[in-house]
Amino acid sequence: MPEGNDAQHMELVGAASETKKTSVGIVLVALYAVLALLPMSGFIGAAGFSSILSFAICVAPLLGIILGPWKGFGFGVIAGIAATVVSLPIGGGVYLIIPTTIIGPAVAALFTGLSLRRTTEVGGFRIPGPIFTAVYLIIIICLYEIRVYNAWWFMLPYVLALIVALILQVRKFDFDPNRTYVQLIPLTFMGAMIDHSMMAMGSVYLLEIPAAVFGFGIFPAMVIERTIATLVGSLLGFVVLKLIGNEIET
Repeated sequence: MPEGNDAQHMELVGAASETKKTSVGIVLVALYAVLALLPMSGFIGAAGFSSILSFAICVAPLLGIILGPWKGFGFGVIAGIAATVVSLPIGGGVYLIIPTTIIGPAVAALFTGLSLRRTTEVGGFRIPGPIFTAVYLIIIICLYEIRVYNAWWFMLPYVLALIVALILQVRKFDFDPNRTYVQLIPLTFMGAMIDHSMMAMGSVYLLEIPAAVFGFGIFPAMVIERTIATLVGSLLGFVVLKLIGNEIET
């Protein structure tokens, strides 16, 4: 095949891949919005259970894993807004109580997508994606400890996510959508914790929830929720990638 035809073929394949990604992004946004109505547990605030936490958190990391950091971030913003809108008839859920949670899926998609590879090209430069994720987690941990240091152990899952990010930076991670879903667990765990970071920051700086509530009320519930989100998200991501993994660039 002549060189010009090769270039044209590659351009067409690239365009088809982007179209597939956009279609999958729309599906994931719709799934996120629908799952926002399916309660997983209650949000424990200063006055007890005041809203629900939904199964939508299982989808947030998948936006970055499947779509990449930049497209995942964009669709994550749309997902957060869509979830807020569909939950308005039932009071708006945690999205109105803690508005920072609206951008939770976008932040989770961005940093999970960056952690999928050791380096990511940005404006012609290669940046160490997992390191950027680790820096973000360090900032979140520090911001929490500054205000709620009496319940320091609440940040232990975040520390584990930080360790995962550092491991992804120093060890080669060959992601293969056709392998077992177990390979997705580190990524979905990290994404679930990053998604939670927006809720944590809102709880600390907007609601000013006391340390005792964080340490003894929210912490056990958070561990259970994020474990469910990690496992369900991994399984869901594996199914999606098995269906479309050969048709888009992961």
